[in-house]
Amino acid sequence: MRFALLVAALLLTACEKSEQPRVYSVSKSNTTAAVAAPTTPMPANPTLVAQTSGIGQPIFPKPPANWTAQDPGAMRKGSWKINVNGATADLAVTAFPGDVGGRMANINRWRSQLGLPPGNAEMYDAIALVNVGENRGELIRIQSSDGARSTLAVTVQKNGVSWFLKLSGETQAIDATAQDFKTFLASTQLP
Repeated sequence: MRFALLVAALLLTACEKSEQPRVYSVSKSNTTAAVAAPTTPMPANPTLVAQTSGIGQPIFPKPPANWTAQDPGAMRKGSWKINVNGATADLAVTAFPGDVGGRMANINRWRSQLGLPPGNAEMYDAIALVNVGENRGELIRIQSSDGARSTLAVTVQKNGVSWFLKLSGETQAIDATAQDFKTFLASTQLP
């Protein structure tokens, strides 16, 4: 009982009386810039690198001329930089054993990369289907709240492996290359 009275007394004396509410403002441009800024990639987990190294390499078709192949790195099976009239995007192809947390965990990871709060399953009930070679994948599109950045991601489950083909970057580049992306997917052969 004494503790409760002490806490109540501290709370009452710690509060300032004010006739006017305090108003705080945050610059929208600073907030948007912080969200849109690219993040520094985290170092790859050695255990995960070992698990993914045995998955196999896809066979990719010849990409469009404005796609520049990049070094895949430790975790990527394929990587391209895309430039469409100065707007840029990145295509990353990755594969992981298992379901990597499931659909919503992956969607929410991509939403957080665009500065968006977590979504729920109802938001993504009508996910489009797309062909990745002879496999069917789910196509998910997510756009930042200011519309400047987007992610167009495809997930495919094959032989206990989760494949992710994720196109992310400036919305202008995503929109302009969306059909090339689908054509590329249709001719990609997963191991």
